Formats: sequence, C-alpha cells, structure tokens
Amino acid sequence: MILELVKQVGWEWFKLRRRWVPYVLLAVLVLISQAAIWGTVLAYNEARNRADTVVFEGQDGALLEFDCDEILEGRADLSQAGELPPMLMDDCQDWDQRRQEDAQGFYTLITPPGSAGFTMSIGHSIGLILVAILAASIIGAEHGWGTMRFVLIRGVRRWHVLASKLGIVWLAFAAALLIVGVLGTISGQIIDGLLSGAEGLENDRSWGGVTELFGRSLLSVLPYVAMVSLVTVAVRSSAAGIGIGIGYYFLEQTVVGIFGALFDWFQNVADFLLIYNIEAFVNEGGGVIIGGGSPLDYPGDLHTMLVMAAYTLVAGAVAFYLLHRRDVGGASRG
Repeated sequence: MILELVKQVGWEWFKLRRRWVPYVLLAVLVLISQAAIWGTVLAYNEARNRADTVVFEGQDGALLEFDCDEILEGRADLSQAGELPPMLMDDCQDWDQRRQEDAQGFYTLITPPGSAGFTMSIGHSIGLILVAILAASIIGAEHGWGTMRFVLIRGVRRWHVLASKLGIVWLAFAAALLIVGVLGTISGQIIDGLLSGAEGLENDRSWGGVTELFGRSLLSVLPYVAMVSLVTVAVRSSAAGIGIGIGYYFLEQTVVGIFGALFDWFQNVADFLLIYNIEAFVNEGGGVIIGGGSPLDYPGDLHTMLVMAAYTLVAGAVAFYLLHRRDVGGASRG
C-alpha cells in the first residue's frame, strides 16, 4: 500500500515538473523575497545614517543648533554655547541608542543567518497564497481535463490519488521554501560584504532558529492546503478553489484587523480562525509577519497546534469522503 502511494507521488511529480505553473509561482516567490531583503538594505542605510539636531538658547540668547553626532563625538564647536544643557546631551544619547537598535534590527534581517529566516518568512506569507493556486490547480486539473476517470480505471485507489496530490503540493512548498532560504543566505553574504558602518552589530539569530522556522512553516501550511483541497474537490474546479482559497485568506485578515481593533470580545473568535493561528504558530518561531501582524494577542503553541490539527483532520477527512463517494464525471471547464 505504501509502495503504491509512493509510486503515485512519483507520477504526480512527473506531471508537475512538466507544467509551467510551479516554475512561475517559484519565480514570483523568489523575486518577492529578494526584493524584500534588498529593500531592507535601504531601510538599514537610512536608519544607520539618520541624523538629528538639538536646538537650545546660547549665552547671548541666540538659538543654537548642533548635530547630535558632532556632540557625541566631541566635534561640535560649543564656544558660543557655553555649557551644553545636560538634558540635551541625554536627548542625543537616547536618539543614538534608538538609531543603534533600529540598525541592529535591520542588520539581523539582511545578514546570515537572519537573512535566511527573513526570506523564509516572506516566502511563507506569500507562499500561502501561491500554494492555494498550486493545490487547486493540481487537484482541479484532473476534473477539468476529464482525466480523473482514466486514472481510476488503471486501478489506483481514490484516496491514493488525493493523498499523492496533497503530498506533492507539500513537497513542492518545502522545496520552494528551501530555495528561498538558500538564496536569502547568499544575498545576505553579499550584503554583509557591502555594508558600511556595521561595526559593533551582530546577528542575533541562529541556524537552529532558522531550522525551527523552516519546520514550523512546513507544518503550518498543512491545514490551509487541506482547506483549499476540500473546496476544490467539492466544487470540482481549479478556478473556484483558487478564488475561494485566496479570498478566504484576505477576508479573514481584513476581519481580524478591523474587528480585533474595535472589539475586545473578538479575541475569543480569532483564537479559532485558521490564518490567525497559522500566523501565531510561525511568529512564535521567529517569523516575520507581513503588515505587522494582528492587533490581538497571539495564542500559545499548544493552542495553535491543536487548532491547526483540527482544521487539517476535518478538512482532509471531508475531502477524502467526497472524492470517495461521488461519481467522477468527464471534462469540465474548471
């Protein structure tokens, strides 16, 4: 039985690598993740080179303006100022500390191993949308082409067909995420060599943390794939599966953003929503949430794992049941 399933996964891989869809989706994922990391370099340079000035009244009553960098480095000509007010020196020190913290945060994102985790986080967030397209395309294509009937005539079990398709989608996502992480590491190495003014900054991420993030990302995609698969099997259409899957993704985030900011009671509802729990699970592993995350408090790991497991088991079971019980028709438009 296991051998038959493995053979079916191999057959799904044979078909997948001859289609243009996975390569286009991978290219989109790579371009977005690389744009994010190189765009963050600009944010780092802006934070590192950000200047600030202090204005105070001098001995003769005139307003004097000095650059904080010059004051902190002892290069400011204070002959007309007399003694610098202690409060202004504290302001410059506080400003410099905030600048260092901002630069440190950006430095962690754009140099290894943080760059690998950053691009994986981007890949996961964008990848949820792209994996909905891939899953619906792979599952719905058999109905659209009318080839599902011929596959079953060969003696392949129905649950093998769906399980192999889900498996190949998950493996494709894992491979794409790994590629994005490797390219993020390479870009991070290049960026680290090009950065100026990075003395004293250290990357506070570890390769162990990146590995954990990779594992969490792979686990968190399972319930979403199961939900998209259920929709696609139910409506027997790739287009409907893609539309409903992506539509739900954005609808839930919009509802959580609005209702979470307005009503305290909505926390109890959000704790059982799919995308919200996926974000919470990845965020606990050090992931970067696009758009700043949720206005609500994320639940803990145990809660998110139980909710994601429930979505995966229920959606997967219903999808397998529908495929097993329903007649398989000929070609359709979807």
